[in-house]
Amino acid sequence: MKKPIPLEQVTIGTYVVEIPSHPHLGVRQQGMLRDPATLALLAEEGVKTVLIDPLRSRSRPTLAHPTAPPPQRLLRPRQHTSFTNELPRARKLYQQTRQLQQRTIDSLREGKGLDLKEVEHTADEFINSVFRNASALNCLRLIKDKDDYLLEHSIGVAILMVLFARHLQFDDRVLHQICVGSLLHDIGKVMIPESILNKPGRLTEQEFTIMKTHAGHSRDIIARTPGISKISLDVAAMHHEKLDGSGYPAGLKGEAITRYGRMIAICDIYDAMTADRVYHSGLTPTQALKRLQAMAPVQLDPELLHQFINCIGIYPPGTMVELSSGVLAVVLEGNAHDPLNPKVKLVYNTRHGTHVMATERDLSLSHETIVRAVNPSEHKLSLDNYL
Repeated sequence: MKKPIPLEQVTIGTYVVEIPSHPHLGVRQQGMLRDPATLALLAEEGVKTVLIDPLRSRSRPTLAHPTAPPPQRLLRPRQHTSFTNELPRARKLYQQTRQLQQRTIDSLREGKGLDLKEVEHTADEFINSVFRNASALNCLRLIKDKDDYLLEHSIGVAILMVLFARHLQFDDRVLHQICVGSLLHDIGKVMIPESILNKPGRLTEQEFTIMKTHAGHSRDIIARTPGISKISLDVAAMHHEKLDGSGYPAGLKGEAITRYGRMIAICDIYDAMTADRVYHSGLTPTQALKRLQAMAPVQLDPELLHQFINCIGIYPPGTMVELSSGVLAVVLEGNAHDPLNPKVKLVYNTRHGTHVMATERDLSLSHETIVRAVNPSEHKLSLDNYL
């Protein structure tokens, strides 16, 4: 017995027979609806009506009026502020997010679920900070404690994804869902043994095989979370997928990887490459971008990679650069009209081996030019001291 009903009247326990408007939707077409995430996915895909079998259902369709779609998150307009004003707020937000990540990890290890409301609130705060001043959080992304890489990597990726999605002009609703998925994308690592997760060195082939299972665990944990969107799920589930099918956990190829999945693949690799680890120093942004370019178009989307480079720039905020005068400077903000000559803070004279008076300078108005990007560790300096 088949009976068509609006999706708004479907409840957990309803036996779905068919989804006529979406015959190729990537979910099982027939069976008992048990997971709120599946119901959310159907709504995200625009499903309006399903065919059910009332006799096999454990619950009756609700007779309530169709629920209105949730209001769009109107996060604009946001007042722009200076880098100096935003940096203290961004630093506080960064620390609060680290604490949230730790609480989430502890909760899952205790067998509890995700607190999606707390993650969603943090996502909104991330977006607001980026719109107030995109450089502040981006600078802090580079100041990672190499002993806490696993905790901070998701934060770095979330920052990059918000910047990227903003550059691509996604609407606020999508921007929010992208950020939520990014903050949670590595949560499956709670299922990886501590001996592998915190190993102070490179993993063996066998250990790496175990480590790779985290992507599937992330997907499964998030899929079980009530209220999660399909976009957030795609972001988390596809962050290690590659266009040629060499990625994991599903070995997806080509068009099977959504645009959001292709975006986070780029951001995830870039953040990992530019981070200091216990066993090696991170690459400079220019070095990392060259490696990413070598992965396109076989593994990474070349058009999205081009947009990503345009978004973050050759010398992103937080990059330490050597000037033609021999002075080291930290990039504070980019110049949209002159990306090769950003605004910087002078900090160290390499020729004399001494610090200089911290002075901000717009290189587009200066005779000095950037010679190269440098890793602060080359000169035994710490980026955090200059922000």
